[in-house]
Amino acid sequence: MNLTIDLSEQNAAELEAQARAAHMQADRYLAQVVAQALESRRKTKLQDLEKHLDYMASQVVPGTTEEDMEAALEEALEHVRQQRTWQPS
Repeated sequence: MNLTIDLSEQNAAELEAQARAAHMQADRYLAQVVAQALESRRKTKLQDLEKHLDYMASQVVPGTTEEDMEAALEEALEHVRQQRTWQPS
């Protein structure tokens, strides 16, 4: 992907300095910074999902069957589907 960004002179100078310190061209350095930020965000989202799933698992009443869980999920999905304003294609 190619894109153009507007940076202040101060930020552009800082970017150039950090790129030089990393022995990289500024565009490659910036691409690495963006990739690291995206990876960090992905990891954070995954950790949040894991916490949520752990919490949900802790709320399941002992003895709940797969069928009970599926029925509850279907009921919840049906409720959500009625609330949304868009329809999947």
